[in-house]
Amino acid sequence: MVYTLGESLLDIIINDLNNVVARPGGAMLNTAVSLGRSEIDVSLITELGDDNTAGLIISFLANNNVSIKTINQYTNNTTSLALAFLDDNKKPSYTFIKNYPIKRELKKISEFTENDILLFGSLYSLDIQIRNSLSSLVKDARYHNSTIIYDPNIRNAHHLKDKDLMQALIENIKISNIVKGSDEDFMNIFGTTDTLSQLNEIRRINSEAIVIITQGRSGIFCDSIGRQFSLPAIETEILSTIGAGDAFSAGIIYAIRTLNINTNKQIQDHIEEILLSGLQFSAQVCNSLDNYISQIPDY
Repeated sequence: MVYTLGESLLDIIINDLNNVVARPGGAMLNTAVSLGRSEIDVSLITELGDDNTAGLIISFLANNNVSIKTINQYTNNTTSLALAFLDDNKKPSYTFIKNYPIKRELKKISEFTENDILLFGSLYSLDIQIRNSLSSLVKDARYHNSTIIYDPNIRNAHHLKDKDLMQALIENIKISNIVKGSDEDFMNIFGTTDTLSQLNEIRRINSEAIVIITQGRSGIFCDSIGRQFSLPAIETEILSTIGAGDAFSAGIIYAIRTLNINTNKQIQDHIEEILLSGLQFSAQVCNSLDNYISQIPDY
C-alpha cells in the first residue's frame, strides 16, 4: 500500500473573478488522486470536518480509487479552505481558512510493511498540534522498513524562524529514504540558491537518502548516493503550476510500484526511469487546471 499523509482542503483557484475553479486539494491529497487514477493502491491519512465540503472531498476521493479508511473526521467541525490566486506566470499565492478542533489525532495504521511507501511533508508535518501523532506514524513506518519519502514544500523562509519547527524539519529529513523538494523549498530552508550547497546541507543531516531537487523549467537535479546528474523539464503549455510537485511525487511512486522495487539500492539502479516518470506526471498537471493527472502519461 502507498500512504500519503498530509492536510486536505478545498482549493479555490482564482485567475480573476470570472475564472474561478474549485478542486479538492492539499499536497498529499493531490498525489493520492494521481496515484488512484493510475490504479496504484493508495490511502490518504488526513483530517477533515463533517460538513458539506468534507462530503465533497470524500466522494471525490472514493470516485478516484483513493481509500478513505485512514481519514479522521471531526464532529461538528468545518473543513479547511485554500484560496489560490494565480499570477501571470500561473504560480499561486495562498490564503488559508482553517478551523481545527483543539484535540487532534491521525488514524493509526494496523501495521506497516517493507512493501509500503509513506509520503509526507509540507508545513503540516511541522504543525505542533498534530506533530506527535504524525511523528509516531512515520517512525512506525521506518521501524517496519517502509520506503519513506519527504517533501518539505516550504514556500516562505519565515515559516522556519521557530526553532521547534526547524528541528521538526531536520528530523523529517533524517528519517527519510528519499528527500524530494524544489530549489525554492531548499532556498527557504538553507538560505542559499546554490544547488550543491543545498545538497551539502541535506547531506549533513542525512548521508544516505536519495536527494531530488526540482528546478521548474530547468528540470531536476538528483544525488543518488554520490552519483549526481540532471534531467531537463518536459516542455508543455502551462495553465497552472498548482499540484506540479505533487504530481512529480506521484510519478516517482508510480514508477517504483510498477517496477516492483522497494529498496534504496533498487531505486538507485532505476533512478533515471523513476525521475522521468515524475517529469511526465508533472508536465501533464501543468497543462491543466486540475491538481492531478487525468490519465497515466507515456514515458
